[in-house]
Amino acid sequence: MRSRLERDVEVCAWVPCHITCFFEIREHDNPLEIGSRGAGFNLDVGVKTVVRLRRSSDVEVSGGNDVSRDVVERVLHGLGVRARVELEHDEPVPMGVGYGVSGATALGAAIATSVALGNVMTLSQAGAVAHVVEVEHMTGLGDVIAQIHGGVEVRVKEGAPGIGVVDKLLHEPDLRLITAILKEVPTREVLTKKREAINKYGSLALARLLKRPSIEVLMREAKAFAEGVGFMDEDVRRAAEEVVEKGALGASVKKGVFYALVKEGLVDELSRLVKERLGGARLIVCGIHDGGPKVLYARRL
Repeated sequence: MRSRLERDVEVCAWVPCHITCFFEIREHDNPLEIGSRGAGFNLDVGVKTVVRLRRSSDVEVSGGNDVSRDVVERVLHGLGVRARVELEHDEPVPMGVGYGVSGATALGAAIATSVALGNVMTLSQAGAVAHVVEVEHMTGLGDVIAQIHGGVEVRVKEGAPGIGVVDKLLHEPDLRLITAILKEVPTREVLTKKREAINKYGSLALARLLKRPSIEVLMREAKAFAEGVGFMDEDVRRAAEEVVEKGALGASVKKGVFYALVKEGLVDELSRLVKERLGGARLIVCGIHDGGPKVLYARRL
């Protein structure tokens, strides 16, 4: 176990944002085994996390958020490293809406800290730290393992990276997601107040998707889940149905994010329709990111 940092260093990691289409909460005694089963999209819009480590006689972590600071502190204490750490997150979308930003900051912090210390953890090990912190803070159950795998993921067994099992749906290359920010909905509130409905409709959705694993079934079940759990009000439901009538492959809501899956050629037309129907909501159009996290740079300070 090392006790001091060898050099001052700055590392930047990028992690994709993630929209869960549906999920089922799975409880266990061990936080590494707790998680969710379900499915969702990894986006080519993501969060950049910068970690600056400087030599120090103690562990000091500043910046970032509660989750990412906790991740860094656990890594440092676990390795016996003393350092002064500054965290910065570049978030293209807000936290607490439904884009998996908390998971992206947690995973980005774990990856960047590992690289800064000389690659002391594998990707799955870094992800396991991020997953446990997310579970304990009640900010996420399945985003981290989904973000590690990328693509259109299907979580068939719950748990941290290295324990959970993730499959993928194959998809055509010209798919885009038109997303619209509706409101902030804390994950803790969803997990506590909607647990019974989440498990009922999430379990049904996953069973149907695994029986017929296709993008079309995914989007159909995503809408059924959102309606069953209560994520969609009447206005949003009508907007979802109208974009499908105009050519979208499906539309739904995750917490406070509306999303429609469309072919690239329909993005402009359907973006205008979504913005009009949802009262001028902020739109973010993105593609599907089929890879996982990336280290963008590492350099001495």
